[in-house]
Amino acid sequence: MVEPRARAFNTDRWLTDSRVYNLIWLGRWLERAENVTRVINTFARSAMDNGDDIHALSASLVNAVRVRGISIDEPDHSLSLLLKYHEPSSIYHSMATARNNATQVGTVELIRAISNILAEMDGVQLPLESTEDAYKLTEHILEGLTEVYGVIEANWFHRESLSEEEMYRRFVQQ
Repeated sequence: MVEPRARAFNTDRWLTDSRVYNLIWLGRWLERAENVTRVINTFARSAMDNGDDIHALSASLVNAVRVRGISIDEPDHSLSLLLKYHEPSSIYHSMATARNNATQVGTVELIRAISNILAEMDGVQLPLESTEDAYKLTEHILEGLTEVYGVIEANWFHRESLSEEEMYRRFVQQ
């Protein structure tokens, strides 16, 4: 039997090509979700400060939509597209795809943290009513992403090696 090409990153764990692939894409999808969230959050905060309504916020996001290669005829749909309805570019799609990659390489805690963001977004009725709603939603998503990054930090970048008991516990969880 031929061993898969792999690279040791610890004396007793292996990083295979498929795991590397999933880790890279997990990071890319999380980064994409954070980027879109920060763009919406910045524009929503600015709209709130200027006293603009949700229509002005959506109009200001048209360029952010077009930069992502989305053709848009009605500016009022830009916010909804970026939040949920445009598959390759929306926060929702990015998080769902990140969760899919996490199921291949992540811990239960990581999958749960990503799923919490998706569950919150599932509960949101679009289109949003106000710029304040957009701001609050993106703040919650950013808090959720901070939690996701914390889980990644705690589970993959710890300094001491895991005991056999802890390794077994994590194996059973996955």
